[in-house]
Amino acid sequence: MNAFGVHGCSVTTALTAQNTIGVHSSEPVSEAMLRAQLKTLKTDLPPAAIKTGMLGSAATCQILADFFDGQNAFVVCDPVLKSTSGTNLLDPAALDILIHGIFPRVGILTPNLPEAGKFVGTDFQTEEEAAERILEMGVGSVLIKGGHTEGGECRDYWTDGTQSLWLSSPRIDTRATHGTGCILSSAIASAIALGQTLPEAVTTAKTYLNQCLKSPGNMGAGHGPMRIEPFRNEPQDRPVIVGGIGDPALGRTVPAPTGSTIPVTDPGSTTPATTKEHSHLRRLSKIFTNDPAYFITTSTKNRRRILDNPVAHQILREEWAAALERHGWAIGSYVVMPDHVHFFCKPTSRAKSLSKLMQQWKQWTSKRIKSELGLDDSVWQEEFFDHLLRSHESYSEKWNYVEQNPVRAGLIEQAGDWPFSGHIHYK
Repeated sequence: MNAFGVHGCSVTTALTAQNTIGVHSSEPVSEAMLRAQLKTLKTDLPPAAIKTGMLGSAATCQILADFFDGQNAFVVCDPVLKSTSGTNLLDPAALDILIHGIFPRVGILTPNLPEAGKFVGTDFQTEEEAAERILEMGVGSVLIKGGHTEGGECRDYWTDGTQSLWLSSPRIDTRATHGTGCILSSAIASAIALGQTLPEAVTTAKTYLNQCLKSPGNMGAGHGPMRIEPFRNEPQDRPVIVGGIGDPALGRTVPAPTGSTIPVTDPGSTTPATTKEHSHLRRLSKIFTNDPAYFITTSTKNRRRILDNPVAHQILREEWAAALERHGWAIGSYVVMPDHVHFFCKPTSRAKSLSKLMQQWKQWTSKRIKSELGLDDSVWQEEFFDHLLRSHESYSEKWNYVEQNPVRAGLIEQAGDWPFSGHIHYK
């Protein structure tokens, strides 16, 4: 982080006894100490970006999941499961919390191939397929690292579900590989903090890692460290960007390889990375792109009256505002009925997929409503959207329909001060 001119603040999650040969012992810091570190930084040095590394225990994962609930900073998650030497660094009980508690708040996950297999199983055939499954766990994007593959080229695959790219560099023959994942994820977080887009940040980080791999520290009998020097951004360190990205600052561009089954797109393009329809969620993220407006209706499970409760509506309001901000949507009008919600949305130039926004909004509102209202089953219907329309015409028509809905009119007349009887705009 210092190499990029940003200030990195550490929150220590565990103490380790290790050298270049291996990790010989580790133990987590106390829960009180972990919370104290997070609180201390939050009150004085709020982050522009957050990078996680070794988390170790289930308690640590849960504390971080709770902490991320109140954060808007971009999260880079390096899912450290094993050390370079092969030592387990995450308790088995922590894996479920990592996936379900932390992944939905992550902007980019950076697993290597063994880690990807731990999350989705080892039956995937390609990096694209593994990434597809990981995206469905709620992360904003995923970079699957190719350091564990064979061959003269090291190829990494990044995608957010609508845009994707391959980054390829000649494999560097060195034993100085201690901390490669930490360096890569820290460089991504630094670049994001400096204002780069995700494709730019991933490319910058790959460039910096190549620079470091060429500068071994020549220490120890095992996997030694690299020299950490200021980022030079030299052309020979930049990866080949496969798929037609024309900006020379991003790397050396070559055409997509012959026989590729998954076309790779320019990160600035709105064209889907693939037209193959894998799932309901993935289809939505590919279809609904760059339309002027969207109308969505989503209902509570079994159409139960939940949302006429002021507490439930306050949760809906707070989580909707947070989801819009996280996913880059400009307008978030909504009208709430006792058992369903009408949403009206418009994207900005930095908007992430609408399906991802709605999926995560449902996850977080359901979690809070169940906890704060004492419900013991899911809140929302299984389908992501009961109904969705797009275009200026349909937006206008549906808005008029909702405004003139006699049920809504009756609610306003009977209880005009109830929160679910109105709508709100976010800029």
